[in-house]
Amino acid sequence: MKKLLVVVDYQKDFVNGALGFAQAETLEEPIAKQVQEALADGWQVLFTFDTHDSQYLSSREGQFLPIPHCIKNTEGWNLYGSLQQYQSNPPQGVHLLEKPTFGCAALPEKVRQLFQGEPEEIALCGIVTNICVVSNAILLHSNFLSSKISVLGNLCAAPNPVDHENTFSLLKGMGYNIV
Repeated sequence: MKKLLVVVDYQKDFVNGALGFAQAETLEEPIAKQVQEALADGWQVLFTFDTHDSQYLSSREGQFLPIPHCIKNTEGWNLYGSLQQYQSNPPQGVHLLEKPTFGCAALPEKVRQLFQGEPEEIALCGIVTNICVVSNAILLHSNFLSSKISVLGNLCAAPNPVDHENTFSLLKGMGYNIV
């Protein structure tokens, strides 16, 4: 089975830390359930980690979003809640990928390595819908033209609900399946 679940940036700083917001906390249990079901069904699961260093504020992204967050090896960089078990001891089928900015240029190559080519299906969930989720969905769509790509809308969140919904409108217009 060549199927992949991508969990985008479900890290402490985005849930209840520097950039946290209330709705993000409500996703812990349903994302954990989705990961368990995916693994039980033979899917590969890939967690992305927004990853910065102490010089973040001097970066281009830091100029745009001047709030230090997800500094590597800090508490806020870790996966949130029960999902942290996959970070500290990843079981078979679980993969981790650090990314230095919104969209991860290394993501398509990582996926190609996992599947020795193109996967049949990719599903994405996580936070923040209108920044990191959409950026990585577009990267995957652009690199895997034959893969079915879905965004699990009920497992995504953004601080601004309007931005969240506008992102789904954009993705639908580009041919993504929003579940």
